[in-house]
Amino acid sequence: MPRYLSWRSIVSAGLFVFSWALAAGAQPHLVTDLNQGRVAANLQPLPSAGIEQDGVLYFPGQDPQHGYELWRSDGTAEGTYRLADLCPGSCWGGGQGIGVFNGFLYFLGNDREHGVEIWRTDGTVGGEELLGDLCPGECGIGLSGWVERDGALWFLTQGFGETPILWTSDGSPAGTRQVANLCTDLGICGFVDYSYAFLAGPDPSGQGFVLWTSTDALSLYRTDGTAAGTELLHRFTASFLSPQDSKNGGKGSLESLKAALGPTARTAVEATEPLFFLEGFDLWTSDGTPAGTRLVRNVEGLIGTSSYLQSTRVIDGIWYAIFDYGDWLRSDGTAEGTFPLAHVDSQFRPTLARIGDAVYVVTVHGVWRAGATPETTVRFDGPVGDVLAVIERPGRLYVMGWNQAGFVWSTDGTPAGTRRHHLDGPPNPDQYEIGGFGDGVMVSVGYRELWRIDQRGAERVRDFQPSNGGSGPVDQISFGRRLLFISNLGERGAKLFSTDGTAAGTAAISPYFGSQAYRLTRAGDRAFFTTFGRVWTSDGTAAGTRSFRPAYSSSSHELISPIGVVGDRFVFGANFKQYPLRCEPGDTEPWVSDGTQRGTKQILNLNPFVQPGGGSQCETVAVSSSPGPGVSLGSFALFAADDLLHGRELFATDGTKEGTRRVADLNPKLMPNTITDPTSPPHAPDLVGVGSNPSDLVRAGSRAFFVADDGTTGRELWVTNGTRRGTRRVADLVPGPGSSTPRNLVAVGDGIYFFAADGAGEGLYKSDGTQAGTVRVSDLAGVSQARELTVARGSLFFVAFRPSTGTELWVSRGTAASTREVTDLRPGPRGSLPQNLKAVGARVVFAAEDGTSGLEPWSSDGTAEGTLRWGDIAPGSAASSPGPFSVASGQILFGADDGEHGRELWAIPVANLVD
Repeated sequence: MPRYLSWRSIVSAGLFVFSWALAAGAQPHLVTDLNQGRVAANLQPLPSAGIEQDGVLYFPGQDPQHGYELWRSDGTAEGTYRLADLCPGSCWGGGQGIGVFNGFLYFLGNDREHGVEIWRTDGTVGGEELLGDLCPGECGIGLSGWVERDGALWFLTQGFGETPILWTSDGSPAGTRQVANLCTDLGICGFVDYSYAFLAGPDPSGQGFVLWTSTDALSLYRTDGTAAGTELLHRFTASFLSPQDSKNGGKGSLESLKAALGPTARTAVEATEPLFFLEGFDLWTSDGTPAGTRLVRNVEGLIGTSSYLQSTRVIDGIWYAIFDYGDWLRSDGTAEGTFPLAHVDSQFRPTLARIGDAVYVVTVHGVWRAGATPETTVRFDGPVGDVLAVIERPGRLYVMGWNQAGFVWSTDGTPAGTRRHHLDGPPNPDQYEIGGFGDGVMVSVGYRELWRIDQRGAERVRDFQPSNGGSGPVDQISFGRRLLFISNLGERGAKLFSTDGTAAGTAAISPYFGSQAYRLTRAGDRAFFTTFGRVWTSDGTAAGTRSFRPAYSSSSHELISPIGVVGDRFVFGANFKQYPLRCEPGDTEPWVSDGTQRGTKQILNLNPFVQPGGGSQCETVAVSSSPGPGVSLGSFALFAADDLLHGRELFATDGTKEGTRRVADLNPKLMPNTITDPTSPPHAPDLVGVGSNPSDLVRAGSRAFFVADDGTTGRELWVTNGTRRGTRRVADLVPGPGSSTPRNLVAVGDGIYFFAADGAGEGLYKSDGTQAGTVRVSDLAGVSQARELTVARGSLFFVAFRPSTGTELWVSRGTAASTREVTDLRPGPRGSLPQNLKAVGARVVFAAEDGTSGLEPWSSDGTAEGTLRWGDIAPGSAASSPGPFSVASGQILFGADDGEHGRELWAIPVANLVD
């Protein structure tokens, strides 16, 4: 057996590893609370994406331990709390409301196992349920229409570049089924990446649904879900598109039609109203049948020079529309009943709304009330400011606006009944959100606070940003027997710290710098990271920590990723130069640093070409070679970069311009040059390289493995020693142009393990760098989404999903028989979603959610009985979201949030884990 595959030989080689088992009573502890003040963070609740049911608003919200999830509020502080943690940790779990049906609330959510899908909840904590994996796997759905009819739900889903699917459901997972593929079943074809469809609701004829599609042409259909019951109502001509529509693929027309059709879920009463839509300046109406779809009149003489709609709505059978330049038009579906009502302020989203039977337009300078004629249409003053949103509540309109600061005002449709509600907030319109609730509204202010506003006044419901905001850590690396980490200390910025895992042994070793820092990396006996316009280097002490601005640096930069280490020098991709007009050579290129200002410089400009500046202030913009990521290989570093002439290929550098070379042009194919500016030197050729796009570089012994596409055999496994002759494809696991797409490469000795798909499904593979030595270890039958492959002494740990147990921890010792799920930490189909795997001797430490204690730290030796949780840092179902994990000074160190101190550095002594 090759050396890299022999576990016995690894042990006999004298690798310094440990085998741990969790000692009774071992608990993690807070190292120190570095920041006891607030840290500014975007924790904005989104009431506009919420739905109200039985006096409770269900909406997306987030706190420091969790990403966006489903929350609820009854308008009180005690009645405002999180209902679900679909995506454990700070990832996006969703919570956007869709509708209410048979007592359940339906919302869009993402549990990291199924992608974005439809969920339902009974309104209790943990009462959520997946409606169905409508797009199997992680792909998720795009929802474009949600309608209730005849005691059933109907909705339309579409993945990127896929044909939309019509579904129906009784509201339960078992009662959810596919009705029709719009192309194969209904004959509505031609969908490509930029095409879409919208299910508007029951049509006025009561025979089916209104369906707006954009394929080869913009079209309006009626369908009952069968081919025989699908009829074309109108096909638009391409010439009708306004300039705005032409630029966005007709989305302006889509929004106009959606607004004209009314709310997403049209009720049986609304379904009796006619449809209105524009084709250029031609106004059309439809009763939902081909015969009843007719031209009303051309409105060009009634409005200005643009037919682009700002706001449109059908109310009690009358179509109201506000056009681009403020012309307010109404139509009853007849030529003589189509006329302008008034000219209103057209800036900042004039919005149509209703109070009872009256129709209004809310504008930047006041409110208009529609009459039956222009003469009876009146205006009265309201608070001056940009209109951000208008919410209709019983008997009143609530308007969120902005004028140097945010405000909320309401009106009952009369000057006397118009009032402003007190609201203190930041001077930034992006920091406000509003949604309807009860007889008033819910408002989020300043990225963090949720307020209830109604005629009784304004009351703060919850501050989503705790008073003790935590410090991070933002980034961390093991550095000898200590841990170096960056922590954010609030308004004054961040600092670099060093710790031995104790409060007394934790100290800042740098002055304050901006809160955004990029990737701590060790190079020899120094550590490097970058902030805006500066390079920082440290030997782990305060005296040996310094920063400097590279020559010609501006105040901004972009660090793509570390490339590698060559000796004691750090090679990385960065953009430190910025010129105001030509904007070159301020692109991302390879740099090198020895820790001094003089020794920090751009190695060379691999891609010297420029492209048109577009809408920027630059005449031309430098094209970046975007180097990295990379890997160190002896006296040089390997990395992927795009020199344009050959496309993105494999390069090597010793840190000097003369020592930087392209290793190989693996994909020699060419394509038309649509990137550069042909009028500006240096002039690129008409044909440029496609590139093999090397990725996943990992060192194994004296070679590096990577994944690339040579243009003939698809994305497959390659190996190199840094020379052209020593670079070759290892194996073509999917013969021909298909790709096995190897991923998650990890080195064991001189070889690697990885995941790949060989046509028969995804499997775990091993390779010694030869075709004969590249074999499948396990076919992982019934398993998908394998990731985080981690080597811990004699075991391979990874995370994988299967329908019966969800995403759980798996282990393998390099054979099919030994590849298995460790244990079902969260019994049932909802997985524990292990994450942040880190090898510590023969064990692996990770974060997981067992369904009871939230996302907390765990460790495993590969057996069910040896898989144990390290206490409950955030008590109860709250998540401490621990990780990443590092080992230093006999401590396992990681960031976690206990809900009291914010996210800070925690530790568990290795001494608490005994052999």
